[in-house]
Amino acid sequence: MEPQELQSKRWIVGLLSLSFLTAFVVLWLMDDSKQAVLGAMIRVGTMLGAFWLAIPVMVRHPKILKRLPWYLLLAMVMLIAFIKQFVLIIPLFIALALLTMFAGRKPPQ
Repeated sequence: MEPQELQSKRWIVGLLSLSFLTAFVVLWLMDDSKQAVLGAMIRVGTMLGAFWLAIPVMVRHPKILKRLPWYLLLAMVMLIAFIKQFVLIIPLFIALALLTMFAGRKPPQ
């Protein structure tokens, strides 16, 4: 996906995030016995919200977009392999994302 296309569809991601979070609140107030559905809605809503916040950074650093599928695949494998050490994985991915922003050739000045 191109950065301009991603930026133009940012409002859709924000709207989806708000709708999942609103549905969570409504279902929680009406019937809180469906814990699995409520848990899924709050997780999806917060993840979409985090992605909505990250879109401007992704547009400014397009190198992240090229490598994003590999990061997601690596995240899933690491999550499955090291589920007990989940707290250690988060700083690793943050460091990896920061290194990616500064990796590669520098443009000529």
